Amino acid sequence: MFRRRKKFNDIFDDFDAIFSQFDDLFGGIPSNVESESGTDELGDWTKETYRLPDGRILITNFIRTNSSHGSNQSSGITSLKKKLQLAIEEENFEDAVKLRDEIKNYESNQDSINKLETELKKSIEEENFEKSIEIRDQIKKLKS
Repeated sequence: MFRRRKKFNDIFDDFDAIFSQFDDLFGGIPSNVESESGTDELGDWTKETYRLPDGRILITNFIRTNSSHGSNQSSGITSLKKKLQLAIEEENFEDAVKLRDEIKNYESNQDSINKLETELKKSIEEENFEKSIEIRDQIKKLKS
């Protein structure tokens, strides 16, 4: 099989011959790839399905990317709502209850949080970091 002096192409041909046996066992290399994509309330998604030549499905990939839609002020609440939806889909109801309460608390404190975030930006621009730390802690307290 392996001679003393082989060219690289000959070696690759030998490897192809060895590994082609696996193609027979597993039905070959996927020849048909179907792709779907879209956007929903949880973000962008892509679904890829690889089919074997005989029509059987070999692999299906479902990829979700969370892209932030909307302003920075609403991104915190949007993120919490996405987490809540995923917790419900996974039937993780203990986390869903905590997230629901966190969303209610966040929404009721939104005006105060917005004012503090504006103050925080101003204090950072002024390089008043002690005040920035205090404001950051107040924001964390309101969000929790």
